[in-house]
Amino acid sequence: MLETILPEQMKLLEETYMSTYAIPSILLMEQAAQGIVDAISRHADQKACVVFLCGPGANGGDGYAAARIWQIRGGTSRIFELSDRASGDAAVNRTLALQHGCTLVSDLSLLFQGASVIVDALFGTGLSRPLEGDAAQVIDAANRSTLPIIAVDIPSGLSGKTGEILGVASHCIETVTFHRPKTGLFLRHGPRICGKLTVHPILIPASYGSIPGLQVIQSRDLPALIAPRPADAHKGTYGRTLIFAGSRGLAGAAAMCARAAIRAGSGLTTLLCVSDILPILQVLVPQATCLPLPNNTEEACAMTSQALTRADRAVIGCGLSTDEALLPLLSVFRSASCPVIWDADALTLLSRHPDLLPLKSNDIITPHPGEAARLLAVSTSEVVGDPMQALSELRRRTGASVLLKGARTLMGTESGQAVNLNGTPALAKGGSGDLLAGILAALLGRVSGEDSTLTAMQCACYIHAQAAQTACKEVGEDCVTAEDILSSIRLR
Repeated sequence: MLETILPEQMKLLEETYMSTYAIPSILLMEQAAQGIVDAISRHADQKACVVFLCGPGANGGDGYAAARIWQIRGGTSRIFELSDRASGDAAVNRTLALQHGCTLVSDLSLLFQGASVIVDALFGTGLSRPLEGDAAQVIDAANRSTLPIIAVDIPSGLSGKTGEILGVASHCIETVTFHRPKTGLFLRHGPRICGKLTVHPILIPASYGSIPGLQVIQSRDLPALIAPRPADAHKGTYGRTLIFAGSRGLAGAAAMCARAAIRAGSGLTTLLCVSDILPILQVLVPQATCLPLPNNTEEACAMTSQALTRADRAVIGCGLSTDEALLPLLSVFRSASCPVIWDADALTLLSRHPDLLPLKSNDIITPHPGEAARLLAVSTSEVVGDPMQALSELRRRTGASVLLKGARTLMGTESGQAVNLNGTPALAKGGSGDLLAGILAALLGRVSGEDSTLTAMQCACYIHAQAAQTACKEVGEDCVTAEDILSSIRLR
């Protein structure tokens, strides 16, 4: 499992490691340069001309060192530098690069002629202001050249913290990041412009330093997290899922949630519903038990409370409607001892009645940016602009774990945070969120890990997106439906 690190944390980690073990920083720079040259070899032949865009700091030093190695190996290294006043290790590597035959070119009209690859070593993760002047001009020219660009640690112009583009940024075919991925590579515009991400070691042991970051689950992690079913398993082994969902005209949302829970392994699944949609649900989800609620509110609350005592986990909200008459039932779910997943219309009702907050610490809310904005009383653009801040604030206000949906879904619990990189635009259709809620419900209590709630959220998001990608191969991205995704769900 990958884990990100913030730029300031990486800087401190490097300094502490080098100071503790008396390791010269230029050795780490040499290791970084080897990773860059390896990347160049993936995109160009051994004798190709490569343009190195070098800044005056450590990022530029990586670039100068890589230019020297490429030149020594038989290629041609052409260097554009923002300043000839490189400092520290960068100055040493600049001198070495020039001594080994690398050439300096300052004319942008000539810089990219005959070149095969561009290496962006202008600015690293310390950049905090929009690019301008010569830096912006050369990045713009590099993007317009149509040559493949390889970024050193992070594309110049991309915030290593937030993933925002600071004025202009290089659009890369590959980014070679060092030791651990920087958080901004996985947020906002990062995934769109960083290309293939390669994590390259730079002498610091992977286990060094206990700095938590965003966790990133990968397909190879799933088998260890979701154990296979033992031969003597029975329905009770995989728990009872209670789903309160659906309303007149929105029965499909309840059906999709329940079917996804069953598909993802829920042992026994019960749909709590208004009596109007009972016949529809029994046809759409014959594998689930249905409990129609009486019209009397007091009786409905009593039935709900009893059902919750038998449940191992619950879901509320998919297609539920935002009828204020549901508030007493929301209060019953709020008092449940089992973990409750709050989704869709239930979140809208919570945003209108903040007196129902906080929820229990073992509950999970699953808002999209619009629902998150309503819960936080801010604009949707504010949530999208700084999703990490929104994630933290949602945790604080609701007291629950948070699954903040989006192109890069973010997750947060009391003890950790994660991001899902497996998303696809095929999920941008009605019903997708209902499926995710059902998958998550099935996985709660089943997965292993130090923070089982965070692990369940990660696995659910990954499996959900993987199912959509599988469906894309069958029918194409535009044509994928929730039904296609449902039939493509696989746990490993």
